[in-house]
Amino acid sequence: MTVKCAALLPHPPIVVEEIGGRELKKAEKTVKGMEKTAQSIAKFDDLDLMLLITPHGPAFRSTASVIVKEELSGSFSDFSHPQLKFNQKSDPQFAQKLIENCQRENLSLQGLKAKDLLNYGIKEELDHGVLVPLNYLKNAGVDLPIVTLSIGFISYQELYEIGKKISQTASELDYNIAVIASGDLSHRLKKGAPAGYDPEAHLFDEKLIELLKKKDFKSILNMDSQLIDKAGECGLRPIAVMLGSVADQEVELQLNSYEGPFGVGYASVYLE
Repeated sequence: MTVKCAALLPHPPIVVEEIGGRELKKAEKTVKGMEKTAQSIAKFDDLDLMLLITPHGPAFRSTASVIVKEELSGSFSDFSHPQLKFNQKSDPQFAQKLIENCQRENLSLQGLKAKDLLNYGIKEELDHGVLVPLNYLKNAGVDLPIVTLSIGFISYQELYEIGKKISQTASELDYNIAVIASGDLSHRLKKGAPAGYDPEAHLFDEKLIELLKKKDFKSILNMDSQLIDKAGECGLRPIAVMLGSVADQEVELQLNSYEGPFGVGYASVYLE
């Protein structure tokens, strides 16, 4: 068994209908692209698990992390919608096996159990980096156990290697899985953008999309560090993990949408 499909999905809470309201029209391309990507994943009837990679979970400087629990929960309470709640089964066996496979190769991935989350003051395991894509996936009829992986501020190459271990773990456990990278691209596309404005920030998005279309994964891992800094992005590390998870396969890649209506680049990409 293996990684059957993968995707990059953005995570602005404003594209959740209950939160965005009338503002949803300003990100119509993103909404349609996310819906199309989620529907592509929903067509598989033999998936055992979804692994979601988020840049907004517990992030450490020296390691990526995986939450090891039977059930994961979260809500949009930070966005004034606490009634939008999610409770999702997880798969501690997969999470633990992935950690062991990584640690065996000296890759920086640690497990976080309930007591660890309590020590860090984390009340809800699912952040908006998971919840926004999960909302679209569930609306498309995808209802699977999930494992969440939070990026660490380690090298892109090491994150890529952790992605390879995701594929290995799926094979060893005889699982078919989907791997979802949650991430936004440049946060500095226009004046008034959340992270300020940089006139060269758009070049990061353009280059990344070009390299994805070419399936030039090696060049993505070696993008210019100054350009990355100018973009102020949050998606490149999740993308590195996702790309590693499909590194040993031939993939078809489809760009379902890209736009930056609020000064942040949103890309929806599907890989099969």
